[in-house]
Amino acid sequence: MAQTTFDLKTLIRRVFWFVNFSTMLKLTMHWLPRGRRPFVVFEDTTYTYRQVYAASLRYARFFLYHREALIRSGRLREKDRMTVGIYQENTPDFLFAAFGAGLSNCVLFAVNTGFKGRTLSNVINQAGLSLLITNAQAAGEITAVIPEIQPLTGRDIFMAGGAGEAAHRGFSSLDEALDEAQNAAPARNRPPMDNTAPVLVIYTSGTTGMPKGVPISHLKMIGAGWVVQSAVHLGRKDLGYICMPLFHSNAWYIGILPALLGGSGFVLKRRFSASAFEDDILKYGVTYMNYVGQPFHYILTALEKKYGSGEAVEKALAHNPKNRFRKAYGNGAPSVDRIKLTRYLGMDHIYEVYGSTEAVITTANRPGDPVDSVGKVPDSVVILNEEGHVCPPGTVDENGRLLNYYEAVGEITKRLKGGTLRFDGYFDNADATGKKFRNGYYHSGDLGHIRLIKGQRYLYFNGRTDDWIRKDGENFSAENVVDFAARLPEGRLAIAYGVPCEVSDEKVMVTIQMKDGAAFDPKQAFEWFTQQQEKGGMDPKWFPDYVRIIKAFSLTDTQKIMVRPFKQAHFNIEKYPDMEVYFRQRGDTAYRKLTNGDFKAIKSEFAKNGRLTLLEQ
Repeated sequence: MAQTTFDLKTLIRRVFWFVNFSTMLKLTMHWLPRGRRPFVVFEDTTYTYRQVYAASLRYARFFLYHREALIRSGRLREKDRMTVGIYQENTPDFLFAAFGAGLSNCVLFAVNTGFKGRTLSNVINQAGLSLLITNAQAAGEITAVIPEIQPLTGRDIFMAGGAGEAAHRGFSSLDEALDEAQNAAPARNRPPMDNTAPVLVIYTSGTTGMPKGVPISHLKMIGAGWVVQSAVHLGRKDLGYICMPLFHSNAWYIGILPALLGGSGFVLKRRFSASAFEDDILKYGVTYMNYVGQPFHYILTALEKKYGSGEAVEKALAHNPKNRFRKAYGNGAPSVDRIKLTRYLGMDHIYEVYGSTEAVITTANRPGDPVDSVGKVPDSVVILNEEGHVCPPGTVDENGRLLNYYEAVGEITKRLKGGTLRFDGYFDNADATGKKFRNGYYHSGDLGHIRLIKGQRYLYFNGRTDDWIRKDGENFSAENVVDFAARLPEGRLAIAYGVPCEVSDEKVMVTIQMKDGAAFDPKQAFEWFTQQQEKGGMDPKWFPDYVRIIKAFSLTDTQKIMVRPFKQAHFNIEKYPDMEVYFRQRGDTAYRKLTNGDFKAIKSEFAKNGRLTLLEQ
């Protein structure tokens, strides 16, 4: 990191040490007169600011109490910050634990519940957790990996709920541990504060099959919330709607943190449900939502299915006196979907954002911006081609179709003169960090292009690079998928890549070369991937949506497979009729061979959603 960044960090640590997440929590929940104001609504139970702060303090005391025990046992040094993991779905206790980590200056690792088996044990081991919190719904996956996680034992794993069930699994009771910590003498030892160090670690994609932990510093927690709040201006009369998982940065950056700063509250959902959205926003008077593209589309589909047409949805909801929904902020929703929801619900604006957990490059589509862009960007945001040269701006025809796709589209990067306070690198992963920061640029791993409109530089998102796949608002390495596809029975070689999706982000496609004399069995392959999802540690998002069978891969001189031509051809059997492609859709129990009729039906969905150009480029 450059000397200028180091000096700035030193100044912030020493002079502005009080600008940290702990201070933010005390200010927003305790010092300001918000005590009786509703903050969290969860399954018809409302928690005020005062109640959330009190519950968070219980967790903070528990963490400090446990930390002192670890220091006495020699497992931690006096100046070490304790690392805490949490592995469960959305509940108020997840929030209390995260806020408790902030108040006690611990580091909370929010472990994705999609991680199972070997992936889960690897993440836990790399994090070096001192304790792990789970609940009855998620405890089974933890039990399965106990032999592989070190040095954690059952007594270091705290399970919410009844003490009997925790004891049955060989875990400690979280409820009993919280009570014990409250009755003990206050902790005497606290770790020194470093507000440029992480308070939360969120997991994103890995380049070698291992998910990467993105450290979210105290400063970033405050800064991310401020950026969103400065756009949406939440106030005490607003109520957010958080249905994204709390192990995802979207829920924190766009949902919780701006609510804290604005003094508003939010409805917390255990999990996303498109069918519950309408009832929820009308029942609670929701005004604001954070989103990712796929669930966003499911909401539209549910509304259109219920009312029969978009016009009927608009008539029923746009001027409904119970409908207070006005703003949304998120990523991955195509412009056609944003235009629809704005009209259906009579909204003010939907802020489509470009960004990532690392948060080095962030933009948002603000009122007045071209609706299909993700907003204006400064000159420091640069599009680079595969040779590292700057791409020219995109040019379009009268229908908005990009005319110079192959010249204009490249990797979205940011020119850095001396590092960035937003992102120092991945947790315990120097190799992945080095790939992000190289040759004076931060490399996003995303594809995009710039258009010059009335003298302004607007960014347009075009998907992921070959090594990455983005699905349901999350990024993951193609190698994660390859690791399973290559082990398909009778398969010899495999590659994986992201391909266009009718709705948002990408779908997962693999191309497989079978063993000599072996034939692809669509049902057997589907059942094998299902088994890997259930028992083999494969994240559900990695389940291939399309499978292409090829006789033999062409290899480069260095024995590598060039993925880009396969990504370019994707599943377009109209353009490449000789391809043998299989696909799956919701409810299928086996892959089906893609026919011309199937492709036309899929193509019509792309057209309906304004994404047809993705199939043609």
